[in-house]
Amino acid sequence: MAEVRVEGLGKDFDGQPVLSDISLTFGDGEFFGLLGPSGSGKTTLLRLIAGFLFPDRGRILIGGDPVERIPVERREVGMVFQNYALFPNMSVAENVGFGLRVRGVSRAEEARRVAEVLELVQLGALGARRPHQLSGGQKQRVALARAIVTRPRVLLLDEPLSALDKSLRVEMQIELKRIQREVGITTIFVTHDQEEALTLSDRIGILKGGRLVQEGPPREVYFRPKDAFTAGFLGEANLFSGMPEDGGLRLTDGSLIAWPAGAGPVPMIAVRPENLRALQPGQGHGNRITARLRHRVFAGATGTLVLDWRGQQIKVTAREEDLPSLSEGQEITLGWDRDASIPLGDATEG
Repeated sequence: MAEVRVEGLGKDFDGQPVLSDISLTFGDGEFFGLLGPSGSGKTTLLRLIAGFLFPDRGRILIGGDPVERIPVERREVGMVFQNYALFPNMSVAENVGFGLRVRGVSRAEEARRVAEVLELVQLGALGARRPHQLSGGQKQRVALARAIVTRPRVLLLDEPLSALDKSLRVEMQIELKRIQREVGITTIFVTHDQEEALTLSDRIGILKGGRLVQEGPPREVYFRPKDAFTAGFLGEANLFSGMPEDGGLRLTDGSLIAWPAGAGPVPMIAVRPENLRALQPGQGHGNRITARLRHRVFAGATGTLVLDWRGQQIKVTAREEDLPSLSEGQEITLGWDRDASIPLGDATEG
């Protein structure tokens, strides 16, 4: 295990910066998720840490040792790619042991370590199979086993579960977390799947335009995003802009939205769809607006109301049985608790 630290990291392609002044610490044994839209720089950051690219600015330290000019084969990192990159002409055991053979490990030691890691990923009985005889989840486990059999100090995962269907993806999230905890290796992974990042990560970092927007524990980033971009990117958020007044935010329809406890004046707040409530006539609530139903989305146990508020789309999510029966075009009053309002500092983001 090893702490990974990047300091003032920057990378340009064709004279254009794709990463700018990234400073982050990935803790010893931590599972860290990197999130961001396409082109945000998250895969470039991963490839810089791996050694497939060299930075134009800044430092990369693994276990306190500077490695930014050390080639990939000397960095002691394991990497799992999106497409697994398994050798089709080799068996599962040969694929897993490939890195050990390159390092000159003895045949006996290779066999022992391959058997050990195949048991860890629950593929002990499949060592003789070829990749084409495996399911997608099994291929993913082979790629993971190959990455950790060399006992790297850091494990890097680039969209490791994206090729799997939804049900298998959820199953593999549990397995990936289990394996990472058993091995205890510092793990950095890139994903587009927000739910996956929230499920797996000890901490997450959000990138936008090559810059780090926010980082922290998943609950902190989800419930207390710093700006509108993060609020809307990590989960869904209803955004309300207005004029700050004593005790609240005056919306364009004249409603006064009370600040959450301890918050100061800000030009924008966010409210998560699950925190909005459909109010019955005469029912009291702290914050409220009136919106018109566009349509209703059924998703099994949960449902979503999509509404129009002064030309802006608003979403309400709840258990299907808790949502009111409404016709399209019907007006409804929505309410939420004061502390469900998330203050955002920059009304221009999004």
